[in-house]
Amino acid sequence: MARQTRLFALTSLAAVALGATACQPAAEAPAAEAGGSDTTHTIIETREVAVPPVVIERPSPDIVIERAPPAGDTTTVRAGQNGIEVETTNR
Repeated sequence: MARQTRLFALTSLAAVALGATACQPAAEAPAAEAGGSDTTHTIIETREVAVPPVVIERPSPDIVIERAPPAGDTTTVRAGQNGIEVETTNR
């Protein structure tokens, strides 16, 4: 029992030490030499480049805008109690 208590105390102490170390701020960077600059500069350069347009040719599908239904075919749509009801007759 005493051995388990010591082991628990040791691991608890190690966890506290690790947490305290992790919460400390990082060390300061060394001082820059006299006359030198301790900052860095990033230069971003943007240019506009003329690019010819890309043309993709593909066949267009036939589009049917209107067609007369065959004689005798009917479709009836009505609102019912359970939603929309559709009745189609094909002859």
